[in-house]
Amino acid sequence: MKRAALLLFLALSVIAVPAFAQTDVFLLGFAGYDYESPNPVPGPDGNYLNIGEGYKALGFVTSFGAYLAPYVNTAANQYTYYYFDLTVQNYAYYPEFTYLEVGFANPGRGRFYEDNSTPALYGGNPPNATAPSTFIDGTLILGGHIESLVLNYDFTANQGGFTGNIHFDEGSLLAQIPETQRDGWTLSGLAGRPNPAIPDGYAHQISGECRIPGPVPAAHKTWGALKALYR
Repeated sequence: MKRAALLLFLALSVIAVPAFAQTDVFLLGFAGYDYESPNPVPGPDGNYLNIGEGYKALGFVTSFGAYLAPYVNTAANQYTYYYFDLTVQNYAYYPEFTYLEVGFANPGRGRFYEDNSTPALYGGNPPNATAPSTFIDGTLILGGHIESLVLNYDFTANQGGFTGNIHFDEGSLLAQIPETQRDGWTLSGLAGRPNPAIPDGYAHQISGECRIPGPVPAAHKTWGALKALYR
């Protein structure tokens, strides 16, 4: 039952189309890893993301939408992201289903950077000498506060997902987003751990998008296509 609820939740959070939305706008896609910090009670399953623990994610921007694409140069620069200041506020773990639901206190913070000098390196057991430092030492191109972030995870399937909102308020490319559209962006995607290449100390491989959902389902990846990322 919980497994079905998880799949339904993720399907809705990733590909659902709110009736009130008028225009689907893709801003950017991203991929990387997440980790706990601070993490006073380390451990898998029921010891993951306890109340009061911190959640962070970092990695690379993999694509840009029409608002930002004319103003970035992916051949000359690397583009990175960092989500931080996210603290677990609500926690529910169901051991009989190995299923976790976590909600985070508002607000967190999300920032995106451009860098043409120092390569970003994950290293192991973050925070470390290169993470997050080499992911945040470039030019801040866009940033905002994250609200209503929810993470769900099924430890038997080794797959979960997240969804939340981001409201942009800083960065050198902020002016490229119309002022009336700086609120209401959705961060959503998948998190999973079947990949043995995940560096030590990171929890999951994550992949997601930032967009304003709209009425055209064809603009979204299918739920099956998103799940296939982690097979």
